[in-house]
Parts: sequence; structure tokens; C-alpha cells
Amino acid sequence: MGFLDKDNRPDVSKMEKDRNLNGLLKVLNDGGHDTRWEAAQALGRLKDERTIEPLLLLLEDHDSDLRWNAAMALGKIGNPAATGTLIKTLEDELWYVQMHAAEALGFIGDETAVEPLIDLLKDKKIRNTAVMALGRIKSKTAVPHLIESLKDDDFSYRSAAEEALGMIGDESALEPLIKALDDDDISVRRHAAGALGKIGDKRAIPALERLLDDKRWYVRLQVEEALNDIESENKE
Repeated sequence: MGFLDKDNRPDVSKMEKDRNLNGLLKVLNDGGHDTRWEAAQALGRLKDERTIEPLLLLLEDHDSDLRWNAAMALGKIGNPAATGTLIKTLEDELWYVQMHAAEALGFIGDETAVEPLIDLLKDKKIRNTAVMALGRIKSKTAVPHLIESLKDDDFSYRSAAEEALGMIGDESALEPLIKALDDDDISVRRHAAGALGKIGDKRAIPALERLLDDKRWYVRLQVEEALNDIESENKE
């Protein structure tokens, strides 16, 4: 009583609210399709490390919905104990399961995931997610690969690489990002400015100031924020 909803299904929301790990794990193993992945999501939100092993087992489940939801949950829990199995999941037969595994590895932040994530930069379906994961890990090893990504034809990929470079904050990206301020794409200019602000090197100031007259207001706004970030970074 109290563990079933009005449709006579396991009440995953109530179990989550009550932090009923045993009930959620039972649903994870014995529930129907929808309630199993709902339980996986709930366990991710609860972030209890005692649920890591059951979630790792789901990464090999025949149901792809369970695999990607388990990957997401493990990313939210954030324990490096999941890194090895998530790296193996980067080779899943379905690209969207690979994508969620890559995202989870970024949130966990374990350096052992860097090289496998760099390998994913060859895959156009997943590379934007892989780039952001590398940024979250703050891997210096990834910087040359991210700088090379700034030359790609896809503006969304260039923008993602810029954002990742900003997260890492390595000054070797300074000149490539300054050059990107002249990009024809609005999003690329905006993300380049944001990344330069996060790096905080005052050598970027003259190039950023030239963009204060950009025709797009949200580029100008990002430039102003970047200049403020650099000023804050360089205060004595």
C-alpha cells in the first residue's frame, strides 16, 4: 500500500521522495519497461553510491532505453568507479547510448576517459557531446584536439570546442580563440568571446573591444561579460 500509483503501477515518484532505495532497486530489476527507466532516473537524482553496481549492470541490458538512462544516472552520481564500464559503453551499438555515456564521463571527470573521448571526435553524431565532456574534465591533453576542431565546417562543433576550451582555461588556446572572433557565424563569435573571458588573459582585450560594435546584441553582451571577467581575473 502506498507503493502503487492510480494505474496500479509502482509509484516511482513516491519511492524517490521517500528515498526508498530498496523499492527503486526492485523496480529496476522487476518492473515494466517505463517504470524501470524511471527508477534509473530517480536513482541518478538521489545520487546514492550504493546504487552504482545495479546501474552498471544496466549498461549491458538488452533495452537501449535502460542503457542510456543508467549512463545518465551514473553521471549524476559522479563516482569514478563507473568510469571503466562507461568507457566500454562508448562502443555501444547505438550512437545515442554512446552519447549519454560520453556525457556521463564528462560529469564524473576521470582523466582515464580522455583518450577514449578524443577518439569520439571522429564521429559526427557524438563529437559535440564528447567535446563538452573533455571540457568538463578540464584535460590539457585535449587542448590541441579542441584547437584543431575550431577549423571544422560545422559552426555548432566550433562553438562547442570554444566552450570546452573556456572550461579548460589553457592559454595556448588564446590566439585561435581571438582569431575565431572574426568568424562569420554569430554563435562562434559569441562562444569565442565567452571562452576568452573564462581564460582571463588580458591580451585578448583589444580583440574583444573591437567586437563591442558587433551587429548582434547578444554577441556584444557576451563581449562585455568577457571583458568584465578578464578585469576581475587581473585585479591585484
